[in-house]
Amino acid sequence: MDINRLCSEVKALARSVGEYLVAEQAELKRKDVEMKGTRDYVTYVDKTAEEMLVKGLQALLPDSGFLTEEGTVEYVEKTYTWIIDPLDGTSNYVHGDTTYSVSIALTRGSETILGVVHDPVVNQMYWATEGGKAYMNDEQLSVSWHASIENGYIGFGIPYSLNQQGEQILQRALKQFRKASFRIKGSAALDLCYVAAGVTDAFFHSGLSPWDVAAGAFILIQAGGTCTDFSGGDRFVFAREMVASNGKIHEEIMKEIVGMDQA
Repeated sequence: MDINRLCSEVKALARSVGEYLVAEQAELKRKDVEMKGTRDYVTYVDKTAEEMLVKGLQALLPDSGFLTEEGTVEYVEKTYTWIIDPLDGTSNYVHGDTTYSVSIALTRGSETILGVVHDPVVNQMYWATEGGKAYMNDEQLSVSWHASIENGYIGFGIPYSLNQQGEQILQRALKQFRKASFRIKGSAALDLCYVAAGVTDAFFHSGLSPWDVAAGAFILIQAGGTCTDFSGGDRFVFAREMVASNGKIHEEIMKEIVGMDQA
């Protein structure tokens, strides 16, 4: 497998799907929006975009499996598996907001070897491959050097279903509001890429799914960042919880916001 050639083809596919998302957003009506749960939206756009991705990725790597948000293809365990979210940021999308993305990761066994996250609104393509660096379009990415919560620029998200742990994390974050700037963007895939690009210093979120984070986390790690679950472990893709950072601020985020020492 020529991973760099494959990545170029995946980027082209992500760009094509992104163009579809942008075009359809202008035409989307509220009657086209379905609810999967409280604050959890889905549209025909999500489903069609996923079908476009599955068809294109199958053509690129015929004997591969898929783990997808909308379930348009059945998951079957394979050596190579695509983990995809055709529209990360659906809530933003259906309200006419502009932070959303196409997220594509490729795994070999348990290891991610390729990640692509495309923001079609501002034409920013984040990508990385196994053994390589991370990029936004053609610009190499590197994480920030900020080393404390104080004066930090930190992304976070609020899950659809908020359990006690999630509430406690948000309460601890609230206590840091006087010290740092906090932002909710609404697309976990892009939030991870913003940390990779040094735009933000950290990001935390619970209630996530693999397709939300697989590509972005890989890109961040290739850019020199750190990702863990709330216990400090490496199950962040499948554990439904994520702390991502430039590495320098990570320990303080885990202590002061996640409350790891209080577990």
